[in-house]
Amino acid sequence: MKKGYIYSILSAVLFGTCGIVIKTAFSQGIDSISLIILQYIVSITIMFFYMLIMNRNLLVISKTDLYHTAVLGVVGNTFMTVFYYLAFNYIDVSMVTILLYTYPIMVFIYSVIFQKMKISFNKLFLLILAFAGCFLALGLTSGTRTFSIKGVVYGVLSALFYAFMNIYTEKKMSHINSFVINFYSIIFSLIFLIILKLPYLNLKQNLNAKLIACVLLLSVMCEIIPLTLLYSAIKRIGSLKVSIIGNLEIPTAMFLSVLILGEKVTVIQVFGAAMVIYAVYSIRKVN
Repeated sequence: MKKGYIYSILSAVLFGTCGIVIKTAFSQGIDSISLIILQYIVSITIMFFYMLIMNRNLLVISKTDLYHTAVLGVVGNTFMTVFYYLAFNYIDVSMVTILLYTYPIMVFIYSVIFQKMKISFNKLFLLILAFAGCFLALGLTSGTRTFSIKGVVYGVLSALFYAFMNIYTEKKMSHINSFVINFYSIIFSLIFLIILKLPYLNLKQNLNAKLIACVLLLSVMCEIIPLTLLYSAIKRIGSLKVSIIGNLEIPTAMFLSVLILGEKVTVIQVFGAAMVIYAVYSIRKVN
């Protein structure tokens, strides 16, 4: 049981570092889609050889499951990641992270509308509280603080597609090995992005030591390891507790953005982040 909590905490902390690495990669002149393509190529290569050595049977997948991983990869993973990375071009790491973590609210709205989940005053209150928290976390109460509307839109869209990924995975792929889901969805996402990027794809143009290091970090420390830890934690303590602990990504990203990138975070923003964490935590617990 204790291992599950440790895995979940480590996963959240590692995910919280992604924004710092992405920002650093962008400083080397690479665009969002090219960065994602490079990251996916490295991730797929590592995951393929891991399965080839550890358990070749994981590489075998049915046509139906292959279809579902294709939908998840092209529709969910691709657009979630692209919008998430694009958001970092316009707004701070802490803002992007807060916006991404509005996805449980979107799942909540989906459950009410399409799954006819009963809505109570407490649920409605927590929903409003979460968006109010985002408002404060974005620093919108300060007349001197500027932000990009485009960046905010990208952040919200990334959360929307992340919510889709969670809902689709739960409905269609609960029986598939998590590592396999990740592997094949990334493959389809990579194929789609390469097609989208052609004929302007030039991955060698901006390559340097720092960028290569960022790609490796994103592939291993911000994708393969945290996802593996996440799935291991879910098996031990359940998805509900893991998702609650996962909100540690928000304060992690905010702390690192201040410490490493020197981004400014006010007391009001910290309070707003706390409101989001509390609302998300409570919505998952309210019946």
